Amino acid sequence: MARQESNDPQTDQPVRLPQNILRSANSQRQPTPQPSRQREPRFTVARRTDNELILFDDGASESWIVYPPRSGYEFLAVRRRSLASTIVEHHPWTAAVEPVDHVLDARDGCLVHGLHCQAQAAIMAAVRVGYDPFA
Repeated sequence: MARQESNDPQTDQPVRLPQNILRSANSQRQPTPQPSRQREPRFTVARRTDNELILFDDGASESWIVYPPRSGYEFLAVRRRSLASTIVEHHPWTAAVEPVDHVLDARDGCLVHGLHCQAQAAIMAAVRVGYDPFA
């Protein structure tokens, strides 16, 4: 099927986006709102290795998997923003909801949600059990 050339001058014009959806290079990122929790998570350690710490929250039917920078799993290379990043994977126990990665650094917290990210609870639980999530 041959492509038709348009002689309409309006269709040949570039798309112009409104200023309110364009992001300035100097603008600071705004945290993405997260749904509020009904209760504080109650974690139990399901697995602990140098590569990962898996925390179960049975009451919420979800897992939080902490992958510190020292983790040697090859599949993390494409998910990390830098070699110093910690990944916290939030994994609901349902096939209808995809797991979500939260990429964190020790200074700024989650790179999308900041220090008010739900993944902070998993980081604090890791520290309480003596697991260093940032080494």
